[in-house]
Amino acid sequence: MSFWQGKKVLVTGAHGFVGNNLIKLLQTTQQDVDFEILAPTRVEVDLTNEKQVAEYFWKHKPNIVLHLAGKVGGIGANKAKPADFFYQNIMMGTLVMHYAYVNGAEKVVSLAAGCGYPKALPVPYSEEDFWKDLPDENSIGYSMAKKNLIIQSWTYREQYGFNSVILLPANLYGPHDNFDLETSHVVPALVRKFVEAVERGDDEVEVWGTGVASREFLYSVDTAQAILDMAEKVNESGPFNLGTGVETTIKELIETISDLTGFKGNIVWDTSRPDGQLRRFYDMTKFHKAVGYIPDTSLREGLQQTIEWFKNER
Repeated sequence: MSFWQGKKVLVTGAHGFVGNNLIKLLQTTQQDVDFEILAPTRVEVDLTNEKQVAEYFWKHKPNIVLHLAGKVGGIGANKAKPADFFYQNIMMGTLVMHYAYVNGAEKVVSLAAGCGYPKALPVPYSEEDFWKDLPDENSIGYSMAKKNLIIQSWTYREQYGFNSVILLPANLYGPHDNFDLETSHVVPALVRKFVEAVERGDDEVEVWGTGVASREFLYSVDTAQAILDMAEKVNESGPFNLGTGVETTIKELIETISDLTGFKGNIVWDTSRPDGQLRRFYDMTKFHKAVGYIPDTSLREGLQQTIEWFKNER
């Protein structure tokens, strides 16, 4: 029998860019398996409002909760409003897991954040290193709120025997992302800058930092599939790194986006802007052991899909 048979599956953040892909995968599964998908909007339930969350869980009583919702943004947005990022994320994570437990859910799978790793740490990052020091100060409000998910998962498992799984995704990107230059992450911001520069015929594009920092970039479709696989196969809190195990410098990322968009001008580096954490990529051993694979959509392929989506759907 399918893991999903007869279940009510709640997806928070279902209308975000990872959630959008996750819903599509669940709907494909529904063609062969009978189960219900719950995908409330922010208007239907404000996940930072305890009364609304309590009422929603009491009314619908989901069996499986896939918690993707969160307030996210790049370095600039995090530095401008660290309290907003802390409060909204800690409230959402805390309330969703608590009321899932209270209303008898079988399992919660939640996305935490890889930026919660210590600022100065040898790469690749292993899950055992997660608590060795504080994260980078540029996103500390968001990072510490997401770290709370892991503590909650551990303590609810210890005291109540509640089954939850925590994933630490790498830098996410893909179709349906937030392309607002004021609040977006690095990939969508760069995609928009270069696409629009080509359309205007600009001679140059300004980018932040020095380009020496490195990250690990994970395609949103791969992320969605991994969440479903973890829900089906894993019954321990973790956390589990979720990435590709491939390190890419920001300079390499920018050059790839420039090439894929056909930009022929100059790239101007604003070195007064922060690079953020110098290096970040994952040891994927624990995830591979749990589910038997490592996400493998290449950065170039994922970026091509993302650029085409942005051109056609904005």
